[in-house]
Amino acid sequence: MGLLVGPTPWWQANLVSACPEGTYLPDGSTIICKSGGTAWIVAPACTELSSAWAGGQYNTTQVGDKCCISEWSGLETRLINCGFNPCDWFVPSASQLQNPGYVCRSKWDAQCASHWSSTESSATNAFNVEFCFGSPTSCNKSFTCLVRAFRCVTY
Repeated sequence: MGLLVGPTPWWQANLVSACPEGTYLPDGSTIICKSGGTAWIVAPACTELSSAWAGGQYNTTQVGDKCCISEWSGLETRLINCGFNPCDWFVPSASQLQNPGYVCRSKWDAQCASHWSSTESSATNAFNVEFCFGSPTSCNKSFTCLVRAFRCVTY
């Protein structure tokens, strides 16, 4: 029998619901926030990437969900290399990266650096959140920032 990695009924029913915020899960991910039956989980540091913004074509809506992980090919590769299914993860929108990402930064190993969100502000700019101060900033997409995947699990 192999080791199951990722959100399974066992995770949802037993581990995620029983563990407090700040808990490192067996796969290295961390529960950073729990609210209303949803746990926000951040991928482990081995998956973090430093890169230019890598989202898709400019549009006026937030990219936000799982659809954008494949556009961040380096992040997708890191998730796979660390044993994760990239389809279970997403790059958070600017508002999600600020809360719970920045607000709950003491619950995970967030660096005091700029982190990319999946939210674009124009054809040439996208939002990042500066984890030293918590403020979202519109930056040129060629600027290098950190990016980390998140997932939500209901329990």
